[in-house]
Amino acid sequence: MATAVKTKKTFGTIAIDHINEGAKAINVHVSFEEALKLHLGLSQILGRLNSYNRSTAAGPKAAVNLCIFRDTGYLTINEGNVRS
Repeated sequence: MATAVKTKKTFGTIAIDHINEGAKAINVHVSFEEALKLHLGLSQILGRLNSYNRSTAAGPKAAVNLCIFRDTGYLTINEGNVRS
């Protein structure tokens, strides 16, 4: 019997050094090593999104979700959807 292929749910987690909040902007500071992890995670998720059929209803709605956990100082790279 064939089993379902396991797929990734998250494409990486990086540690945030610190966050500066201004009136209109949020600055997120990460180290060079964590930035490399972010680059790799974004490359992987963009490869996944690129494999989707863009002519279907769900294809153009696929998006990258960057989730920042302020209490722990981590950022995760996940798959999401655009609202419109």
